[in-house]
Amino acid sequence: MDLASLIAYRSIPEPNSGCWIWLGGLTHGYGSMRIGRGTDRVHRVMWLATHGEIPRGMCVLHHCDNPACCNPDHLYIGTKADNARDMFKRNRVSRRGINNGRAKLTPEQVKDIRASKLNQQILANCYGVTQGTISHIQLGIAWKDV
Repeated sequence: MDLASLIAYRSIPEPNSGCWIWLGGLTHGYGSMRIGRGTDRVHRVMWLATHGEIPRGMCVLHHCDNPACCNPDHLYIGTKADNARDMFKRNRVSRRGINNGRAKLTPEQVKDIRASKLNQQILANCYGVTQGTISHIQLGIAWKDV
């Protein structure tokens, strides 16, 4: 049995999406399998088995946005920037506002800052941020989603 057939055998078709869901081990939601002495993600192994080499510096991405899928028809080659754009477009990862690990403000504080008539430097001192941050909040450049 070739590698692609083995992967297909170890997955189950999902009738609504056409995804082949990997039934083996998962790492961060991605199918994983032992190859030699190491492990690799199943979608990458499937790409290699069905399409050949992955160009240097490129990634194997999912059209279906399902990390456990190993259907070769759902896979394509792209850059890390393409992957980041897909993640952002699909609202999978948000690093904006409160979801930014470095955020110093809450949405409630942002609303208070926008409603305040105090001087920007006074607000900055009160909230422990820079005057520029206060300015960007009040101008709608920062925290657009609040």
